Amino acid sequence: MKRTIIALSTLAMLMLTGCGNKTNGTGGENDSTATPSVTTEAPAANLHSEEAIKAQVTAYYEELNKANEGEFYMSHLDSLACTQDLLALMKRVGEKSEEAIAHGSDMYFEDEGYRWFQGLGTPISVQFDDITDPNEDRVEAFLTLTWESQTAQVRLRLKVEDGQWKINDFADYDIDGVGFRTDLNSFLGIDNGEAS
Repeated sequence: MKRTIIALSTLAMLMLTGCGNKTNGTGGENDSTATPSVTTEAPAANLHSEEAIKAQVTAYYEELNKANEGEFYMSHLDSLACTQDLLALMKRVGEKSEEAIAHGSDMYFEDEGYRWFQGLGTPISVQFDDITDPNEDRVEAFLTLTWESQTAQVRLRLKVEDGQWKINDFADYDIDGVGFRTDLNSFLGIDNGEAS
């Protein structure tokens, strides 16, 4: 009986050690420090091409469309598509909002993912109206989003990060300087200036 208990304990320790190696490796698929990404089906040969930008943005909206499949999480999509700078700003806003709610204040940032949905449902289809100079590391993509018979327009400010085009701001289609980042900065009391 004693031998069986020792054998089972040893087996349990080996199993736990084996599981730890799978999740705590460096750079592995399950490594929490790895930068998440959405890859396109056929990566463009030239990252600084309209085709590469369109493929990457389309891949993000395809991820958004998983809302219909019950697999959608806003924070997951943001972590895949947004720049580290924008994610850090969103985190600061989230922390300040949580603090306000904890103190019973209604002065919190209401974020229901409007920047992605623009008042539409899913699945959303994407039409590219214009892309500024793709030879630069920062571009703006002007999109018309369609869901059923409804449309909305958004300007994405993109920049290259970790070898992909990432979203640095969701901006107003027609009014320069107005966008999601402006709202986040205003909530934090930061002078908006130029988006980074």
